[in-house]
Amino acid sequence: MGERFYRAQLLMQPDLHRRLRQIARREGRSISDVSRDLLEYALNQREKERTARLERVRALRRVAEQIQLELGEKRIDLDVVELIQEEREERLRELGRH
Repeated sequence: MGERFYRAQLLMQPDLHRRLRQIARREGRSISDVSRDLLEYALNQREKERTARLERVRALRRVAEQIQLELGEKRIDLDVVELIQEEREERLRELGRH
């Protein structure tokens, strides 16, 4: 037996629907099938981007720890929340949303 699917209603702008319908027609597939593929791709991309952002935060933490060692274990206050916010702002700039 095949994979189980869940029904979802999705409202979209007319242009988006038109473009989706064109892809489906061109590929000989249903709009639902194309939508699932596009959603899967977009979700995977988001996960990759999130992983990359987290790795940048971890790299910053490693740099801070190295600096602490070089300074003889002097405490450096590292605001991780601020670092994450800076990473978010950088990402938004990269996407042209900021």
